[in-house]
Amino acid sequence: GASVTQLLARDPDNDPLVFGVVGEEAVRYFAVESGTGVVWLRQPLDRETKSEFQVEFSVSDNQGVIKGTVNIQVGDVNDNAPTFHNQPYSVRIPENTPVATPIFIVNATDPDQGTGGSVLFSLQPPSPFFAIDGARGVVTVIRALDYETTQAFQLTVHATDQDKTRPLSQLANLAITITDVQDMPPVFVNLPYSTNIYENLPPGSTVRMVSAIDQDRGRPRGIGYTVVSGNTNSIFALDYISGALTLNGQLDRENPLYSAGFILTIRGTELNDDRTPSDATVVTTFNILVIDVNDNAPKFNSSEYSVRITELAQVGFALPLFIQAQDEDEGSNSMFQVFLTGNNSEHFTISPTSVQGRADIRVRVAVPLDFETINGYQFSVS
Repeated sequence: GASVTQLLARDPDNDPLVFGVVGEEAVRYFAVESGTGVVWLRQPLDRETKSEFQVEFSVSDNQGVIKGTVNIQVGDVNDNAPTFHNQPYSVRIPENTPVATPIFIVNATDPDQGTGGSVLFSLQPPSPFFAIDGARGVVTVIRALDYETTQAFQLTVHATDQDKTRPLSQLANLAITITDVQDMPPVFVNLPYSTNIYENLPPGSTVRMVSAIDQDRGRPRGIGYTVVSGNTNSIFALDYISGALTLNGQLDRENPLYSAGFILTIRGTELNDDRTPSDATVVTTFNILVIDVNDNAPKFNSSEYSVRITELAQVGFALPLFIQAQDEDEGSNSMFQVFLTGNNSEHFTISPTSVQGRADIRVRVAVPLDFETINGYQFSVS
């Protein structure tokens, strides 16, 4: 409906003139008011579809018709937003991708001319991990990545033309998937490892399970377990794959090697796909205390004692004997009673009568002695 131009013609005879437009294409786009020669548009123009028209117009009177061709140039208007190509955008990169590495190129064009066809890229909102080159659309890493922290990013790329009056823009999504690499050491779980076991625990019994995990969560590797130190006489066995710690021999708390317990140093090693050990390891300690059971009877330091004393020994006289009694068990398990048995054992006293652990035993005269009545005593200390 907008007027484009006006045709002018002159007839020497001053006959009325009739204007027209010739040609199928021209008629689709242009019309001419027959009396005035005003040319107007029949439909919208699109420079990006057709930027130039060769239109043939006619003018006639009663005597004849003449025709003339007019070249119509379609000027550009910024009426197209940038267009992204080859969507959707996605890329997979390993977490150890170095900073400043280009990882993707987005492509957008604008068919307009001049600044209206110049495309500038940006990330909306900006990303702390990625940047985009405004002119080329190259996306690069600007900060170290970590799969264990973030496994994926969804970036919004903003493409805008540079028209000063009416800039147009378009958005596109870029999905970035971070893949795991083996960069994290294993860690033991359920720490600390500490337990008590009775000394009469049967060999082969499970003491406890130890467990470590690979912190690389994308494709975690299996763990192999070994005892590094502290396993006196190889008394414990640690299953390499399951982490089951079992008793490998008979314990005896009274054995000096075992009485203080054990501090095992255990190593967990990540295993390669072929089950060979890798360089990724972790170490922890396992404290094991051996608990006493009452498995030892009290003992004397000798199986037989003898002494000679005069009948003049006073009541309360301590016999010159070195009698020592000991129970090697611990705590209440080491408590025992000491007493004399046999004929005339009441002629002597013994002390102490209650012992825990170890004690020196004293035998004393309890009644006046008389050689002519009794010239010897024989009894048992129990």
